Amino acid sequence: MLNKTEILAPAGNTEAVRAAVNAYADAVYLGGSMFSARAFAGNFDEKELLDTIDYCHRFGVKVYMAINTLLKNEEIQRLPSYVEPYYRQGVDGIIVQDMGVVSVLGKSFPDLPLHGSTQLSVSSSQGAAFLKSIGMTRFVPSRELSLSEITEIKKNVDIEVETFVHGAMCYSYSGRCLMSSFAGGRSGNRGRCAQPCRKQYASNDVNEYMLSLKDMCMLKSLSRLIDAGIDSFKIEGRMKKPEYVAATVTAYREVRDAYLAGESVEKLAEEQEKKLLDIYNRGGFYSGYYYTSNGKNMLANSRPNHTGIKVGRVNAVEKPYVDIKLDENVSAGDVLEIRGRNGDVELTCNVAAKAGKNVRLKAKSFRNIAKFNDVYRTRNGKLLEDIQNNIINADRKIELAAHVSAYADQPLELKLSTVEGKCSVSVEGPVCTQALNKPVTESQIVDKIKKTGGTDYVLGDIAADVSDNLFVQISAVNNLRREALEQLGLQISQSYRRDGGAVRTGLPGAERPLENVKNNTVHGVTVGVSDADHVNIVKNYKWVSNVIVDYNVRKYADELKQAGFRVILALPEVLRQRELDRYSGLSGELGSFDGVMIRNYDELGILKKLDYKGLVIADASLYAYNDNAFDFYRENMGDVCFMCSNELTLDEIHGLSYDTLIKLYGHQKVMITANCIAGNYMNGCASRKMSRNVLTDDRGNRFYVRNDCAHCYNIIYNGVPTNMIDRLAETGISGKDCYIEFTIEDTNKVKDIMDSLELAMSGEKAVSMSVDQYTRGHYYKGID
Repeated sequence: MLNKTEILAPAGNTEAVRAAVNAYADAVYLGGSMFSARAFAGNFDEKELLDTIDYCHRFGVKVYMAINTLLKNEEIQRLPSYVEPYYRQGVDGIIVQDMGVVSVLGKSFPDLPLHGSTQLSVSSSQGAAFLKSIGMTRFVPSRELSLSEITEIKKNVDIEVETFVHGAMCYSYSGRCLMSSFAGGRSGNRGRCAQPCRKQYASNDVNEYMLSLKDMCMLKSLSRLIDAGIDSFKIEGRMKKPEYVAATVTAYREVRDAYLAGESVEKLAEEQEKKLLDIYNRGGFYSGYYYTSNGKNMLANSRPNHTGIKVGRVNAVEKPYVDIKLDENVSAGDVLEIRGRNGDVELTCNVAAKAGKNVRLKAKSFRNIAKFNDVYRTRNGKLLEDIQNNIINADRKIELAAHVSAYADQPLELKLSTVEGKCSVSVEGPVCTQALNKPVTESQIVDKIKKTGGTDYVLGDIAADVSDNLFVQISAVNNLRREALEQLGLQISQSYRRDGGAVRTGLPGAERPLENVKNNTVHGVTVGVSDADHVNIVKNYKWVSNVIVDYNVRKYADELKQAGFRVILALPEVLRQRELDRYSGLSGELGSFDGVMIRNYDELGILKKLDYKGLVIADASLYAYNDNAFDFYRENMGDVCFMCSNELTLDEIHGLSYDTLIKLYGHQKVMITANCIAGNYMNGCASRKMSRNVLTDDRGNRFYVRNDCAHCYNIIYNGVPTNMIDRLAETGISGKDCYIEFTIEDTNKVKDIMDSLELAMSGEKAVSMSVDQYTRGHYYKGID
């Protein structure tokens, strides 16, 4: 484990890397040209990334590379050759989501550390233990976990824990959001999220940013997080500017260091938080879920972008001027916004003024300006200039120890070493001679050795042994210094390199035996049910073979089994640390079912710990986009049956080496959320009552929200269900193996769907289902 909690900085480009290094970050995380969950960040081509790894390593800064998207079959073929240069260069870890990626990298580069992304949505010690068992050295737990849950995980599992401490927060559990994918065709699982959570939604009489969370800031609680044993503090923001990176890293490093030095940090944390509010915030800062399970006070529901800080209010309107009474100092170059009832008016401040004073600024429009309007600053010019001058452009230097020796008839010699002595070089120059008339002095030689300008190095006191009456060319001293610095830099870089002796050639899994692979699926018609009404209708259709019952309606299992159905228990969408005790008797409960459906890695961990040998169905949320992911699950869970991915086309599904259950009908789950729509907007917590609410976006798209109070999460469904029943033949399903899922349907709709499927299976047209009420999902039009 780490000696002190790491400050981990985001870096979307080389400028951000420089900002992070000069702010004394301990590590950076970044993406290469492929497979990164921030496809719209600057990212790095191969040469830039290789140079960045060397640059960071010179300063002892670690580099973690994000390969945290889901890869398709043709893409994963390129993975080993893509990673190999970075592996050899000494990248310190790879951030992963796709279990196919985990499998390929684990077998190709066994000594390459793998870090579980927050996209894995691991929420308990069972999930953490599973990640450790497959070779991961670190993971990022779900951002929805409380500090006490994280502390409990740390206590129970010997794995590094990295948590977010600052920046934007997703409304959905990471990795469980398909809203961007289904609303606009841009998948967050592929790094292309369009951020639909930052849009306005209407529900009943409310129309606001109902899914937009405030940014997190944990500066004031950093000491508690350090005491909890968290290994790495992660700052969100690979899309942010270098000034943001420099400011956030500096703030968290200074507070951490002060606390570890035994100093009081309350005032420092408050000062730094105020600066960060000026850099970027959405409706103020919040402490995330560390101390709060959910609530409307976590929302940035009036504005989804940078709010700035309040600096005053309008004192008078005297066209063409606005008189502003200041609560905060302002500087020339600051950008101010006057917040009016019907819109904002932006002004550029052209003067400096102190809090308590007034400024008069020209405005181009007065339509939304009135006396007493609040005035906010959205760009602090002086603060940004200070960050640029004092952090970003104040290039960090590596302190070296040096010893130079110069004796007549002996080579000029320079020894350089890093202060801690990890790396050192000794370089010889030309042979020195006795001076005939004008000797070179020790101070002259030392002065030339000290001239390290334009490099990453600085020399303090230089030990020198120089004989009297000596001559050596000054140019030779300069050359010796340059050569020594180059060799030391190379040695520092080489100390991180890997020779690659353990790298396997070829793609792991290529030797996959294909016999019987296409048969690991559940046969017959399978129906998922979520409430008692669904059960009462479905049990009348005797041609159904399997019924998957939601955990909340498991009490109907006996009734269904007596009716002749094979009954499979679907575990909850999220299984958190605080709920583990509830499932202590799961082993016995599973014995009364014909199988189990798992929806997350925490449940996979539980089954592995129980050594469960029954039928396991992996829901689509345990993403399997490629054959290597299927291989991985079979190696760890045996003959698992898979729900097909919700983001692959039919052609891509049929191109896999494994059969999957293809969903013919169902409302797609587009978000699983800890924050509760019913709690925030429908008169408070609906404790243990299931309700369905409707959200409508600015394009008229509807989304249904159902709260699961038993497990304290919401499920947001696409308002238009995916339907392929009338195109059953095109799905390529063999025989009558298919899956339909009922979640928010009423009894009439359930009966309509069941009757339509019966007609389709008999070869007749499903006339009762009008096409304009349904979507084909991604079955024909996939994602990038």
